[in-house]
Amino acid sequence: MLCIASFAGKEVVYNVTCGDCFPGGFLAVWLGMHFTLGFPLVLLEMTLGQFTSQGPPRAWRGVPLLHGVGFAVVVMMSILAIYQNTSMAYILHYLFVGSLRDLPNIMRCDNSWNTVECNDYGLTNTTRCREVAGFMWYDDSTGYWQNYTQCPTKSAPEEYWRNYLLQISDGLENMGAVQPGLAGFLFLSWLMVFLVLAFGIKSAGKVAYLTTTIPFVLLVFLLFRAMSLDGAVDGLIYHVTPYPYAGFDRTDLWVDAMMQVIYSLGVGCGCYTTLSSYNRFHNNTVRDAVLVVFANILVGMLCLCMSAGFLGFLGKQLNEPIENLVSSGPHLVFVVFPRVLGMLPASYLWSILFYLTLLLLAFSCQFVIVETIVTSLLDLFPSGNNGTGGLCNRRMLLHLLLTFTSCILFFLLGLPLVAQGGMYMYNLLDNFVASGFVILPILLLKSIGISWFYAINRWGRDLSHMLQYSCCYCCNKLVTVVCQVCWCLPIPLMLVGSLLWTSLLWPNEVYFENYKYSEGHVIMGWLIVGVELAPIPIVAIINCCLACCVKGRTIIRPPADWGPYLQQHHRGKRRGKVLSQPHIPPKPTIMVVDSTVTSL
Repeated sequence: MLCIASFAGKEVVYNVTCGDCFPGGFLAVWLGMHFTLGFPLVLLEMTLGQFTSQGPPRAWRGVPLLHGVGFAVVVMMSILAIYQNTSMAYILHYLFVGSLRDLPNIMRCDNSWNTVECNDYGLTNTTRCREVAGFMWYDDSTGYWQNYTQCPTKSAPEEYWRNYLLQISDGLENMGAVQPGLAGFLFLSWLMVFLVLAFGIKSAGKVAYLTTTIPFVLLVFLLFRAMSLDGAVDGLIYHVTPYPYAGFDRTDLWVDAMMQVIYSLGVGCGCYTTLSSYNRFHNNTVRDAVLVVFANILVGMLCLCMSAGFLGFLGKQLNEPIENLVSSGPHLVFVVFPRVLGMLPASYLWSILFYLTLLLLAFSCQFVIVETIVTSLLDLFPSGNNGTGGLCNRRMLLHLLLTFTSCILFFLLGLPLVAQGGMYMYNLLDNFVASGFVILPILLLKSIGISWFYAINRWGRDLSHMLQYSCCYCCNKLVTVVCQVCWCLPIPLMLVGSLLWTSLLWPNEVYFENYKYSEGHVIMGWLIVGVELAPIPIVAIINCCLACCVKGRTIIRPPADWGPYLQQHHRGKRRGKVLSQPHIPPKPTIMVVDSTVTSL
């Protein structure tokens, strides 16, 4: 799996890090959304990239009025890449330091970073409960007033996470110093991304074999271990049993399922368009889209069962209801799971396997994000991509330079996120960068841009031409026709409804745990949203001005030189003119299966 959950900006890998994503009846809606919403959007992005052999900015030249959608995607992915790699730095710490050295100390409350609020649940056979002066309660069973006793509420792994690793400050106003250890792991994560992408997409394709197969194997091992634990069945029953109030008439149930499918599949982020741009022109994209969706469902179910098993075991050991332990995001990965793994026999082994799985998943997502950015920049200068073959051709050198520059720049911009107040900035970015206010408008414009502005009939003919040599052409034709109907009306209506519902339920105040962000911080978050969406109206205005000033330019119809990358793949004539392009050497040919880049 190169990037099965190519996120828009939530957790490291949404299905793995979301422990409260399957509340009973939600599961059925989640499965349905994969086929009614997820599959058509994945197919739309894949076919657009394969048809044009271009990254998002140049691919969307086919709809001049919405040309800015491609640039908006690149801006969003650039901001996402900056804070996304911070998660890899945390995972690297827990893999190399937490699992190999600090795992016993993570479970204890007698370390230098622990406070009187730490609770190790009897691990050291000491009690930290204390009487609170001035507070008493009446005991009905004895008829006497008793002294009020307060016990610690913070777990030992939580204090390790907050006090030792993050050394978190009291707010975003106090950013504090950069943590040297986390800064080192952040540099290592960006170095890994650079080494994979340095020599182009072919080197990434070779690495993808490892980052695709190993996580699946490790997830299966972790699943069997989780299901063998005492209490695992209770956790699984909790996650799949519908709540009494979780009826299918609840709007939030459908909206939550829709948003999770969008985030876990990574649609709207340009990754599928970028990866498919390296495909053969007549590659069977329908097959690839089906594999991506089914693989995402498989990963989601594996992660559901694994998380449910571990949480059920933890609830049994601590004698706590499972609903008190369920959480998502960094708290689940770096607080709850260390508690579970630390209680297992051979805890070092299971901790290493768990964080290695997360590292490979996060790593595959991250270098696809960076490749999307670099490919988009490369495609803006097609004349500079010509050159002789060989190792040091012009395109490869330019790709190397852009990759190196991007990694260095993103590393420097990400340093504030590993400061003492960096978690507050991370959470703020996580709330706004790839929120529904960004990803939903982008997906809406993509859907109506192809179906309404470019014309769904024209796009249907283009798909028929592109898929005419694929196996089972009739089946592919039927699937694409059904998807064309979805792109025209059902999907836009679903996206508009979800956007309206998100707007109505958006809180007036933003919190991180007990910390309330100031109005200035919230305004900064909305400014980030504005910066991400700004290319759409700006490029539209520029193209409208060009259409008024330059003869032959339009804002609806695609330009004459837009279409398949190579001349032999053009259908012939359009609007009475023969399509012609200067010969440009083709990109390296690869195929995308389950979002995995494999060289041919």
